[in-house]
Amino acid sequence: MKKINIFLFALFLTCGTAISSFAQTPQAIFAKKPKVNIETIRGKIISIDMAKNVIVVKEDKTGTEKTITIDAKVISSLNMNEEVKVSVKEGSDIAASVKEIHKKTAVTKK
Repeated sequence: MKKINIFLFALFLTCGTAISSFAQTPQAIFAKKPKVNIETIRGKIISIDMAKNVIVVKEDKTGTEKTITIDAKVISSLNMNEEVKVSVKEGSDIAASVKEIHKKTAVTKK
């Protein structure tokens, strides 16, 4: 009986040690992913180059022109002089998302 108790104790000790060595530290579980800064550009499309998948957007606020690379599927749905909101990763010229800005028109009652 004494040998069985010693064997069971050794077995539980070995299993407990093995399980704790595979456990993640709290820092690994709750580690934050690095934050990616997104730059938003709002403006009018002044140029579209379908061959290079590039558009040029003139910003509303600053008046500067930005050249942005866009996915081929998205660029085919864009038109010249269209108001867009483009999100790009900071320091990049590749669009993460492109949305049309629909201007609301005032409706008057008669």
